[in-house]
Amino acid sequence: MKKVLVVDDEHDMLRLVKNILSGEFEVITADSGEKALKLIKDKMPNIVLLDIMMPGMDGWDFLEKFRKLRGAEKVPVIIFSIRSEASEVLSAMAVEGVVDYITKPFDPEDLKMRIRRAIGNE
Repeated sequence: MKKVLVVDDEHDMLRLVKNILSGEFEVITADSGEKALKLIKDKMPNIVLLDIMMPGMDGWDFLEKFRKLRGAEKVPVIIFSIRSEASEVLSAMAVEGVVDYITKPFDPEDLKMRIRRAIGNE
């Protein structure tokens, strides 16, 4: 089963995404970038769903540190955020390994389709 790491500081969002994806994917959740980095030392995910606006280490800082980990270089990342400005989308897509950008709230079936497409399961 493919592993999806979901990084978001909103616990309700983590629960929602886990409920949507469980059964099809192994879902690993972290409510901060720091916790996510610790978790993935043991379990490198196949894909990361990443919120950008988080206290402490934001999504961009997490992504920079994540890319330096052995094995993380080619792991696709989908940004999912409440922000939908075009500049945010373009910034996200310009970062190596960011393959998609989803605006919250999102359609559950669309989320699963985008994950499958990003990891080559479609």
